[in-house]
Amino acid sequence: MSKKEKTVLTKTQKRSLFRWFLNGGASLNYERMMSMAYTYSMLPWLKENYKGNPEGLKKSVKTHLQYYNCSPYMNPYVMGVNMGIEVQGKENSLDAVMAIKTGLMGPLSGLGDSVFVVIPWTIFGAIAANMALNGSVAGIFIWILVTWILKGLGYPLFKAGIASGTSLVNSIETKMKVLKECVAVLGLTVVGALMPTVVKANVALTFKQGDLKMTGTEILDQIMPGLIPAALVALVYWMLGKKVKPVWIILMIIVASILCAVFGILK
Repeated sequence: MSKKEKTVLTKTQKRSLFRWFLNGGASLNYERMMSMAYTYSMLPWLKENYKGNPEGLKKSVKTHLQYYNCSPYMNPYVMGVNMGIEVQGKENSLDAVMAIKTGLMGPLSGLGDSVFVVIPWTIFGAIAANMALNGSVAGIFIWILVTWILKGLGYPLFKAGIASGTSLVNSIETKMKVLKECVAVLGLTVVGALMPTVVKANVALTFKQGDLKMTGTEILDQIMPGLIPAALVALVYWMLGKKVKPVWIILMIIVASILCAVFGILK
């Protein structure tokens, strides 16, 4: 797509974006994070894209219901890239789409949290709170206005994502396999780095010898930082591969956590 060409959104695309504005980030669960909200927002466009192809639609919905978590303010860009690629490749492009989503969610979350959350919330939140403390109701309207302006910036991000996804497919169609592999490696790296920040498991047992005192976590971190979170994630992944229901896995983790806390093994 040349720079002179403009991305014109269809009614269905606008509908999907509007759905995200209304529910993005609201539907969140600890199993797959924002995947349900993402899929619900994309659904009107997916139905149009796979019209007359129910099996393709089913495969696409199942793909987008996989784990996904990104800054709500930056997610319209991911949705746009998704549409730009999937509109041409249909179900054959789903592996590439999922790999790109996984690769983008980490960097875009860091950018979105800084630009759309930390900076504006600190500045305008302080102004609104100050006005409220002084008895002015204008503070709440300033805060609502700023919130919707930040959400509205998702519109140009959405259009930019569609343009990026379309040009990506057109320019490197013959190299898509290599792209998928590269982005998949990036995605796995991002998910791997998230493990120790999301999964918390510290060994409560301590080692003492003379004046030396070290916790089990400190000892294991010298062998490999984040060893316990990585092992727990690997165990859960193995159980999912054995077709154990996620609900049972969650219950087992809760029971194991309680027992480990009672006997002083983990904290």
